[in-house]
Amino acid sequence: MFIAATAPIVQLATKLNRKTQQAAHILRAEGFGRFIQLSAWSLSEPLRSLWLRRRVGTDARQASSKLKAEGKRGLFIDCGSNIGQGYKYFSRYYTPDRYDYVLVEPNKNCLPHLDALRSENATMEIVVKAASVKDGYTELFGPPPERSGPTHLGCSIVFDHNESLYQSLRFTPDLVETFSLSQMIRAKRELYDVVVLKLDVEGAEYEILDDMIRSGSHRDLYAAYVEFHSLKMRTPERRKKRLAEFQVMDAFLKAGTRFREWI
Repeated sequence: MFIAATAPIVQLATKLNRKTQQAAHILRAEGFGRFIQLSAWSLSEPLRSLWLRRRVGTDARQASSKLKAEGKRGLFIDCGSNIGQGYKYFSRYYTPDRYDYVLVEPNKNCLPHLDALRSENATMEIVVKAASVKDGYTELFGPPPERSGPTHLGCSIVFDHNESLYQSLRFTPDLVETFSLSQMIRAKRELYDVVVLKLDVEGAEYEILDDMIRSGSHRDLYAAYVEFHSLKMRTPERRKKRLAEFQVMDAFLKAGTRFREWI
């Protein structure tokens, strides 16, 4: 009883300690103004989440109407699945009775959690690789060990993806396999009338999205929900990436693909 009761307290203390370390790093590296900027962004998350839920609901209803009319199934590709948080969120809108799911996650520590979800959804495919612009192998980076756990959310194939928050280290001794997301989308589009993408790959999204636009695979998507990570990068890289974000959104909208910033 005592152990069970104290477990949540230990978890809360660990989370607060990580937040304290993160705040100290930001203040030391970039100053008080930058700390205020990130704090304000964090505090605005509830409002941004509410706006996003409404947009996702509208997108999903319109896509489902199309599928019902044609009697076909859609596909949802979730890149950066971690332990399935995105799947649990989006499957309430893009429901498994209408959509097959592909969950992409390079961190093998997350696989047991994703396997548990697959036991509830027979049409789910799990890809234990990192979304990229080509097939191959690369390193996976994350925070120092004292600031993460085995299924840490912020792992990336980009070394400086969270440079404003911490100095990255190699997260796993093994290389992770990569694949071309553009090629996957093209191949899946031949099988499904509606393909939806969630992309949360901790800084790797810039190269991937540029490759999608160059190849034209962004036109094969019905909707894209993308989390950008420029806010977590250092100046001047942050400014350069922010400009790239506007260019990406413009290209997707001109292609007729719905584009939403994922949180």
